[in-house]
Amino acid sequence: MKPAVAKIVEKPQARFVAGKSARPVLILTIANGAGHTQAAKAIASAWQNLQPDIPARVVDVSEYMSPFARFTHVTAYLWLVKNAPAVWEKIDSYQKRQMQTSPTWFYRRECRKLFDLAREIEPSAIVATEVGCGEIAALIKRDLSLNIPFVAVNVNYDADRAWIQTETDFYCLVNDKVREDFVKLGASPEKIAAWGVPMQTGFAAPSEDERKTERRIVGEWLDLSFDAPLILVAGGGEGLGKIEEIARKLLESESSAVIVVLAGNNKKLKENCETLRKTPAAEKRLRVLGWTNRVPLLFRAADILISKLGNTFDEAMTCGLPIIALEPPPGAERIQYNLLEDYGVGRALRSLEEVSKTVGELLGDQDLLRKMRAKTASWGETQAAAKLADWLREKIND
Repeated sequence: MKPAVAKIVEKPQARFVAGKSARPVLILTIANGAGHTQAAKAIASAWQNLQPDIPARVVDVSEYMSPFARFTHVTAYLWLVKNAPAVWEKIDSYQKRQMQTSPTWFYRRECRKLFDLAREIEPSAIVATEVGCGEIAALIKRDLSLNIPFVAVNVNYDADRAWIQTETDFYCLVNDKVREDFVKLGASPEKIAAWGVPMQTGFAAPSEDERKTERRIVGEWLDLSFDAPLILVAGGGEGLGKIEEIARKLLESESSAVIVVLAGNNKKLKENCETLRKTPAAEKRLRVLGWTNRVPLLFRAADILISKLGNTFDEAMTCGLPIIALEPPPGAERIQYNLLEDYGVGRALRSLEEVSKTVGELLGDQDLLRKMRAKTASWGETQAAAKLADWLREKIND
């Protein structure tokens, strides 16, 4: 799902002109998944709202990497996640225990352009929203002898050892369990806050009246029935998971619910799901979207979300949207999968065959669904970005 303020991400050709503006806050992310970048943009937006005279620069680190590093850290990673998740799970499990995700010499050599950028703009603070970006940020602070605050923002529900860097001044984490994990790895407890995942404006739980209003807006936008329940089927920014199969199962069920598939950046998935609309019945019930900036509206209007987890898990909870998920590979999303039942925010399914039955049970018990919606919203966190921006302002102004 495409972040709502994509234009804020800086490309290499966007140059800072010394003396023309205040020293910016440099926020590092990487384009190997939407979650890191969405958090970075949420922090940037919160910072600009709080301190408009000091710019926030969100930089995609992959745009400053050598072609080889971009291949290893983005292209190969995304290929493994999509095509060989079991292989990636083994790599990821090993990597989480290491002091480094890549050697320091590799980052210094393959990310020289990023070091040059930092040297040029002389940032007033650095924020990193991904572990490799955190290692690079620590190196930049060390090599350039920068006496500025560096904040590490981990949006995952597990801990990488490589997050623990001497140069880190503050850690923003998703919950107290991850906080405990970071302390065990060597992070100072006084440097940690479990504020949750920084969220873009718009992700917030609606009242019942607001939800009905936004449901009507979605109906008019997509030419769908206002009265039928609305189910979203998603797979994150890359459109991963059994989305086409889930949509087909829902269309074959006896439910009258309307279905919106969020295919993200997966053009092949979008095409395949569009073919499902070729029958008159499906044409009335199914809509397929690629990248869209209206995800908060859809989440606030929907009755149920069926999706892979990751950043979508936190977005849904913030909007009070119950989640159904199939079992993911081991890793951070497996933790979220187990939390669905523990938190009371959704259903953790084992097989595709359970999807239609579970949807029918939830839609057939509106009192249960309302309680689940309230429970989901109670776990949502909307203030992490604002709290982090306030912390940065205090430190920068010291």
